[in-house]
Amino acid sequence: MLCKNTTLKIIFFSLLWVSTSALAHSPDFYNIIISKTENGQIVLQLNSSLTAFQQEVNYVNGEGAYKSPEEFQDLVLQLFKSRFSLILNNNDTLRFKNSKVFLGHETKIVTEIIGIPKDIKSIHLKNKIFKGLHNSQTVVIFLLDGFPKDKFTLQRDNQHELNLTLKEGKWEVPIGKRDDTPLKYLPFLITLIIGGFLLFVSRK
Repeated sequence: MLCKNTTLKIIFFSLLWVSTSALAHSPDFYNIIISKTENGQIVLQLNSSLTAFQQEVNYVNGEGAYKSPEEFQDLVLQLFKSRFSLILNNNDTLRFKNSKVFLGHETKIVTEIIGIPKDIKSIHLKNKIFKGLHNSQTVVIFLLDGFPKDKFTLQRDNQHELNLTLKEGKWEVPIGKRDDTPLKYLPFLITLIIGGFLLFVSRK
C-alpha cells in the first residue's frame, strides 16, 4: 500500500512538472496594427504588456537605466527605432514620425508612417523588440486598402520577420520552418517513460 501511494505521488509530481514546463514555454503574444485614420494618416500601433517592455529595456540598458516614466518612454522608443523596420518593394524603407509611448498595463507605441509608395508589390516587416523573450509572438494586422487582410505571426521560427509578395493579385507568404527538434518533446517523453515504469512496478 505504501509503495502504491509513493508511486502515485511520484507520478503526480512528474505530471505537475510537465504542466509547469509547458506553461513556461507558452507564447507571449503582442500585436501590431497598421491602419488609416480619418485624416488620411497611416498609423502603426504596437501593443504589448508593460512587463515585456520593462524586461527588454532592462536587458538592453541594465537595471536602473531610467528614473522616471519619461526616461522609460525614451528608452522604449530607442528600442523601437533600433529593432523595428518596414520596407516596401525591397528598397523603400519607411520612416516614422510623431512616435509616442502610452504607458499602462497594456503599453502602446503609436507612430505615423510616412513614405508609403502608391504601387506596393512586396512587404518586409521586422520586429525584434521582444526577441529576448522566450517564445514571443507578434500578430500583424494590416487594415489598409491593397494590403493583405489576413493575420500574420512573427515568431522565432521566422526570425520575427514577415515577407509578403504580390503575385497574380494575391499576397503570398513563404511557409516558415516549424520547430520540430526532438529536444522540444524530451520532457514529455521522459515523463511518459517514468510514469509507465512506475505503473509497471506498482502493479508488481
